[in-house]
Amino acid sequence: MPANDSDSTFRPLGAILGWVFPGLGHIVAGNTRRGFYAMAGVLTLFLGGLLVGGIDCVDRKEAGLWFIGQAGCGPIAFATSAANDALLKSGWAAPMVEMPSPADGPKVYVSSFKGIAHSNEFGTLFVFLAGLLNICVLLDAAVHAPRSDAPSGGRRSGEGARA
Repeated sequence: MPANDSDSTFRPLGAILGWVFPGLGHIVAGNTRRGFYAMAGVLTLFLGGLLVGGIDCVDRKEAGLWFIGQAGCGPIAFATSAANDALLKSGWAAPMVEMPSPADGPKVYVSSFKGIAHSNEFGTLFVFLAGLLNICVLLDAAVHAPRSDAPSGGRRSGEGARA
């Protein structure tokens, strides 16, 4: 058994880098293949969620509980929420539409690009799952031995054995 498999040291730098950008913790530790696979999986879910649900499926203010999981993707989730605030909620990208409200209540305006159908909910879920997946990936980066996905010179168990 290789010595790398028994190494269970916690490396917080790998977790921090994995949160800054998905897969970066593995890449810096020398596990580039694992890092690129993690990056591809998390970013595919994240961007797929944005394509399905629109930019407003990441909303720190209106969907706070969903955003807790989405924040696992790192700064890209915060940047997307800020873009949602700056583009859609401000009325810059599309005209604002008045929503029905009680007669004595305040008037509520939303962007005409606001996603309110099931596709927006699926997008929110995809981005949420991307955040949870990235949390698993960054925890793996924190405990995975550096350069452990490099090919080893020794035989694997069962190779070359004759029955």
